[in-house]
Amino acid sequence: MPLPYFIRPLLASMFCIGLALHAVPAAAASPPAASLKVVLTPIADDGEIDRLQVRLSLSDPGIAAGDPLLRMPVERVSTPTAAYAPQDILATDSLGEIALRAHDEAPTPSGQFRNYVATRATRGDVEVVYASAPRQVDAQTRNGPLFDLRSQTGGLMGAGVYFMALPPDGAPRQIELSWDLDALPEGARGVSSFGEGDQRTTASVEALRYAFYAVGTMQRAPEDPAARFHFYWMDTPPFDAPTLAASLSRLYVFMSAFFEDEEAKFRVFARSNPHPGSGGTSLGHSFMFGFRNEGQSGATNPDDLLAHEMVHTWPRLQPAGAAGDTYQASRVYWYNEGAADYYALLLLLRSGVTNQDAFLASVNKQLEDYYGNPFVNLSIDDAAEKAWTDSQAQRVPYLRGFIYLMNLDAQLRERGRVARSLDTLVLDVLRRQRAGEHVGLSEWRAMVVGELGAAAGEALDAVMAGTHIVPEPHVLGCFRAVPASYSPFELGFDPMRMGVVKDLQPDSAAERAGVLVDDIIVGYTPLSIVRNDPDTRMTLQLERAGKPLQVDYLPRGAPVESWRIEPASTTGEPCMP
Repeated sequence: MPLPYFIRPLLASMFCIGLALHAVPAAAASPPAASLKVVLTPIADDGEIDRLQVRLSLSDPGIAAGDPLLRMPVERVSTPTAAYAPQDILATDSLGEIALRAHDEAPTPSGQFRNYVATRATRGDVEVVYASAPRQVDAQTRNGPLFDLRSQTGGLMGAGVYFMALPPDGAPRQIELSWDLDALPEGARGVSSFGEGDQRTTASVEALRYAFYAVGTMQRAPEDPAARFHFYWMDTPPFDAPTLAASLSRLYVFMSAFFEDEEAKFRVFARSNPHPGSGGTSLGHSFMFGFRNEGQSGATNPDDLLAHEMVHTWPRLQPAGAAGDTYQASRVYWYNEGAADYYALLLLLRSGVTNQDAFLASVNKQLEDYYGNPFVNLSIDDAAEKAWTDSQAQRVPYLRGFIYLMNLDAQLRERGRVARSLDTLVLDVLRRQRAGEHVGLSEWRAMVVGELGAAAGEALDAVMAGTHIVPEPHVLGCFRAVPASYSPFELGFDPMRMGVVKDLQPDSAAERAGVLVDDIIVGYTPLSIVRNDPDTRMTLQLERAGKPLQVDYLPRGAPVESWRIEPASTTGEPCMP
């Protein structure tokens, strides 16, 4: 089934974290993991959930005076969090209450963390209680990533990174996650990225932090509780959710078979926005997207987006260094995002969910977006530095990784020593990681050099450095690359705030047409249309100083040299890469 265009979030608003939610294998000599019990309790007033309480039970953490008991972000990739004051957290042990004080770490490009420091040593087990209200949003709220806890009709949806203060260490723990739904009507559900209802797993607290949570009266499709794919929503969406869920479920089964993981599960959470705009965020084995009830949001090709998020369950390189090192994580972002883009399109075609024409349109959109990106020559490190302040810089690793992997596949098919295609290497990475081996950037380099020689290492260096990259003449098995020219889409301001104009680009078509910073956006031509059609003009209905006005312009930049992929055969027969 073609997915409805209006659920397609802007790719620039996605934030993807591939944290495994399965059990963590323990080494034979390792001591038992400490236990962590988490109870989530929605607190309702007149039937509406107005807070989500978190109760933590820590088994004898042994915190010394002056050391942090808990840690949470104050801001994470442009999204503020609940960021509790120390007095909003009640911590107790066998001696009574533990007074806490806050210590904020130095900010980084991806955000800032707060430590809650114990003013005395803890004794025995520690109980911690705090509660978060949902975030209040308006037309000026930046629409992504979808971390914040938000109200929905009958419940709440959000990510743990917004409302969870957790132990600061990254060691695996025996986690018990449970829901106390006594205050809610019969039939209410508590669901997380881990699953529906109470869950147990052995994982780092980061898996709790980077998981989605939904609680309240919600719909689920398919209804079969044993299904490996589930779709959850509260407010009624402007599309047929059960039919969409059935289509996505079929695609997920095909993908998990390809990646040799036929027991894997995946959950999609859909939440409504009270303002224009959408957004989408991927976390471990799960995805959340936003919709507006009028259906006005996002860009094109929703199949590609949701397939991308499903693929994120599998191929990834592991960052070097300590867990949580955002610099090292950003250095493998090109592979993790590029592989998700590459296999999303490829498996949509192989599964029969899409056809060759749609596949080529999506591949060519990738190429147009890359060569028309003003940051096309940024290094991977520099792109990461700008990622959370500029949505176009954020896309550079996705797009460059896609082209690199497409080229690598072509080279392997032509002259690989062992591998027959990219599939061979990607699946080998997965098998090695499942066996407990660390496979990161250096291991990947050794793999490609072993297949193709020193030139493959130089090609990887070029990806990291931002050196100009072009498609191989013959790609994807039965297609060819040809030069092309086009005018890139240029909205002219931050597409993650479609309720107000922010970050207006100097000398953009929008500025030349008279758009001003802080203009209130009342309505606009759907982005899905203007992105796809180079001749469609953007019409903005604005409000300025309390007065309505309309601005019309062609949201395109100056022509750039690009590439297109087309069938190599002139017979018109479809081929399967």
